[in-house]
Amino acid sequence: MNLKSVEIFKELSDDVLENLSKILDERKVKKDTVIFEESSPADVFCIIAGGQVEVFKHLQDSGTKTLAVLSAGDYFGEMSLLEDKPRIASIKTVNDVVLLEIKKKKFLDLISGNLNTGMKLLSAIMSTTLNRLSATNSHLTLLYDIGKIIASSKNLRQMTTASFTNIAKHFKYAESGLIAVYNEFTDELDIHLSINKTEHETIPLTDSFAQKISAEKELMENDKESIIASAFYFEEKFLGYISFSGSLKNAFTMNDLILLSSAASLISVSIKNISFISEEEARQRLKETKYTQGF
Repeated sequence: MNLKSVEIFKELSDDVLENLSKILDERKVKKDTVIFEESSPADVFCIIAGGQVEVFKHLQDSGTKTLAVLSAGDYFGEMSLLEDKPRIASIKTVNDVVLLEIKKKKFLDLISGNLNTGMKLLSAIMSTTLNRLSATNSHLTLLYDIGKIIASSKNLRQMTTASFTNIAKHFKYAESGLIAVYNEFTDELDIHLSINKTEHETIPLTDSFAQKISAEKELMENDKESIIASAFYFEEKFLGYISFSGSLKNAFTMNDLILLSSAASLISVSIKNISFISEEEARQRLKETKYTQGF
């Protein structure tokens, strides 16, 4: 693997990369293997030379939450070279994976033996780590903002349009997009808001894309054009979807899909809750009307 293709190493000189290559160990890991568990000792930094891994957290209800999916050229565990703290998440292989590993002891030996190389590596690690933290904060901010929108919204369309507007800001390569919600009275999907306004205000459930996202629940394609979408579901009932697309190839990443899926989960629960509240209010009005007419 060309180490220059790894983001964390791309600014390093050939001399530094040559010294680095001497402390790298190649490791092949089979599909569905847990590389390390959350809270386990951290003493190795891993670069993915081939395949994909899933970064996840264990939840209190015994489930798990996917935080990211990393591919060739990505890396994980860099902070294990800098501090003596346990792993903050678990890592599992999605398919057969080839890793290039740097043990902490070898890294420290490199620094002590070649201060120039060591300092440049430390600078690269800190720079990319700060960039990752910035991206994570951005994602958390979006989910927090959607939570506030849900809490303050008085009706369904207000909630969906405000949420879509906020989510769209995070997909800068999107040239078009929409949020569509199921209408049980018309048995169609109502388009609540879109980028590059569509010709229609509704989407039939027989629409090929609607059927595809309903079946797959999440979708990302990066071929001729880039498409990313996540369905709204509650108790196995399809409630609509949110999607973005653009002409730029490979515009969206797996982490973008995870973010969109997390946002869609929040919106799904809100759609159901708002619908339930609306139904209760309608029933109450009907009850009051009948009571009034009784006199």
